[in-house]
Amino acid sequence: MEQNGSKLLKVSSILMIIGGIFGAIGSVLMAALAGVMTAVSGNADVQQAASESNVDMGSVNAILWIAVVVLVASAVIEIIAGIKGKKNWNNPAMAKTLMVWGIVCAVISVIGNILFATSGGSAAFSIICGLVIPVLYIIGTVQLKNQAN
Repeated sequence: MEQNGSKLLKVSSILMIIGGIFGAIGSVLMAALAGVMTAVSGNADVQQAASESNVDMGSVNAILWIAVVVLVASAVIEIIAGIKGKKNWNNPAMAKTLMVWGIVCAVISVIGNILFATSGGSAAFSIICGLVIPVLYIIGTVQLKNQAN
């Protein structure tokens, strides 16, 4: 009996690789923004404006750098999961391992969406791109695992 693999896993893996690349680009832009914010936060005018607005620039800078770290980690994990899924989309023996990668991507996406939503952003697009694709990836791993039975 020929095993076809999971085409859903293959497609979602490719989308995860693309998403990871966009995430890596976004992390470079976020790091540049965080660097600029750190540099200007020492300016007396910025400090005065922040003080008048009850904004702690140290907290703002820390949150930006945390976001950079989360975004870099997310991009790297998403690219690795995508490559592993693309490479093993027709290997039922790898289904459990790939499922773990998909779950890790989904959890990181939820963490990122929580951080984004708490900063006042609209998480709708982020949820679609960041959570739906890992869920499809997980469904693809379940399809692949079912082929082994």
